[in-house]
Amino acid sequence: MTTETIHIMLSWRAGKGNRLKAEPPMKFKTASEAKGRAERSVDKFAGVVAMSQIVDLDTGEVGENPAILFRAGRLPSDFD
Repeated sequence: MTTETIHIMLSWRAGKGNRLKAEPPMKFKTASEAKGRAERSVDKFAGVVAMSQIVDLDTGEVGENPAILFRAGRLPSDFD
């Protein structure tokens, strides 16, 4: 089993009504880069999350418990 830790930032814009519209995820080389971008993006998006997650490169399976590095704003219920 070959694994890799990925570091990503997820962001959402406010949609119609109370909806959130997901933006494409952004991948970074390090956890600190992902966290820094999320911190700087708070004013640009309705919500942001930076996280690190283990991915099995052989199967494409994603680990169940990502490490949340930073979160702010309105987020989908998955992040409660």
